[in-house]
Amino acid sequence: MGCHDAPMSEPSEAPAGTGSDTSMRLAGFGLTALGGLLIGVGALMPWVRSSLEGFPDSFAPTYFGIDLPDGLICLGAAAIVLVGLAITRLASSPRARRVAAGAVVAASIVAFAVAGAAIITAAARFEAPAVDDIMGDLDPSGNASQEQREQVEELVVTRLAPGPFAVLGGGVLGVVGGVLLLSWSSRSEARPDSVGGTQQGPP
Repeated sequence: MGCHDAPMSEPSEAPAGTGSDTSMRLAGFGLTALGGLLIGVGALMPWVRSSLEGFPDSFAPTYFGIDLPDGLICLGAAAIVLVGLAITRLASSPRARRVAAGAVVAASIVAFAVAGAAIITAAARFEAPAVDDIMGDLDPSGNASQEQREQVEELVVTRLAPGPFAVLGGGVLGVVGGVLLLSWSSRSEARPDSVGGTQQGPP
C-alpha cells in the first residue's frame, strides 16, 4: 500500500502551479494586447497641434503620428507587439514563445522611449515646420518678406496632442505584459524537463 500512496501525492502540487501559470498567461495576454493597441492607435492620433493668434484654425497645421518619423517607428513597434503576442498564443514551441515575448518587451520599450522623447522635444521641434506651412497658406506665391515671417513666428504656438501620451501608456502596458509572457514562456519551457525527471526517477 505504501508504494501506491507515494505517486498520488505528486499531482496535488500540479494544480497550484498550473493555476498560477494560467493567471500569468491571461494577465500577460490582456496587458500586451491593450498595450499594442494603445501604441498603434496613439501612432495614428495627432501628436502636435499648432495655432496662430488672430487666424482661423485652418491656417494652423496639425501633425499626426504617421506624419512624423517618431510615429512611424511607434506604428512599427505596435505591429511587432501584436505579432509577437499572436506567436506566444499560437506557437507550440516554448522557446519560440519566449523569443516572441522578448520581442514584445523590446518593441514596447522602443515605443515608450520614442514617445517620451517626443513629449520632451516635439512641440519646440515643430515650430519651424508649422511656420513654413502657415506661410505657405498665407502666401502661396512664396514672396513673403522676412519681417512677415518673423511676425508669424511670434504668433505661432505649438503644443502636444494626445498621441504620444497614448503611446507612452501603451509602452508601459506592453512592457509589463511582455515580462509576464516571458516569465510564463520560460516556466513552460523548463517544466517538461522537470516533469520528465520526476516521472522517470521512481521506476
